Amino acid sequence: MQDMKIEYRDGKLVELRIDGIDFSSATSASFQHVAGDGVPVLTISLPIGVGSSHPTSSGAQENLQIIEK
Repeated sequence: MQDMKIEYRDGKLVELRIDGIDFSSATSASFQHVAGDGVPVLTISLPIGVGSSHPTSSGAQENLQIIEK
């Protein structure tokens, strides 16, 4: 993960974007990062069948990684 943006307005998720891929349809999100201790962990839940099935920016899908500690 190189870039991440999480934006809330009036208590509602407005934008959740990771490396150019929009995840604003997420139904839940959990973020954990201890400064100086490894990589950040973001866990999101998405409903099936909502949004486009392809990332909007070319090549962005290859940047996503699953990292298990």
